[in-house]
Amino acid sequence: MIPLSPRLLCCASMIQGKYVCDIGTDHALLPIYLIKSNRCDHVIATDIREGPLAAAKAGLRRHRVEQSVELCLSDGLDKIPSKNITDVVIAGMGGETIRDILAAPAAAWLQRGTNLVLQPMTRAEVLRKWLAENGFTLRKETAVKDVHLYTVMQAQYTGECKAISDVEAYVGKLNLAEPLTKMYIATILERLHNKRNGIEQSETPIDTAEIQALIQGINQWMKK
Repeated sequence: MIPLSPRLLCCASMIQGKYVCDIGTDHALLPIYLIKSNRCDHVIATDIREGPLAAAKAGLRRHRVEQSVELCLSDGLDKIPSKNITDVVIAGMGGETIRDILAAPAAAWLQRGTNLVLQPMTRAEVLRKWLAENGFTLRKETAVKDVHLYTVMQAQYTGECKAISDVEAYVGKLNLAEPLTKMYIATILERLHNKRNGIEQSETPIDTAEIQALIQGINQWMKK
């Protein structure tokens, strides 16, 4: 079996259907794993550049799964035929980039309830807020350690648009009972502390009350 990083293994665990689209595929590692493990019947693996797709093609040949994995040059979901797709994975990108892919006109068909597996490398809070405000509900979220700590989200369009607090945007659906959650939250708090301290020490100070309130809110959530 092809070895996967903890980050991609967590993504694989949230796949629900048999026809998957992997946006921005990484050497087609996830598609190869999904086919070889019989988790899926067909995968569309995409990238915005020819180079990564060439590397993916070599991997498909090596593992003899060319018939089950379709390569597609596409910017986000622009060139993706939506028919039959049950799951869309967008992993290894910044939260703002994932948001932009989901917000593009080409992604409108996701509103039929496609299972989304999202793994932001940065700015997860931006992605969570956009999802909530645009009718996507977080079903599950798990912290994972892959050198650094990341989060993997499972989301689905429900049409329920709502505003969420800044604290909710930072903690999402993370479960404190899971072992890596506190470690993940600790990295968020460290980043916020550094941001607050950097503002305080700048030549043009900005009111840090909002950041401090966010830190306190996350700490209160941790004590629940």
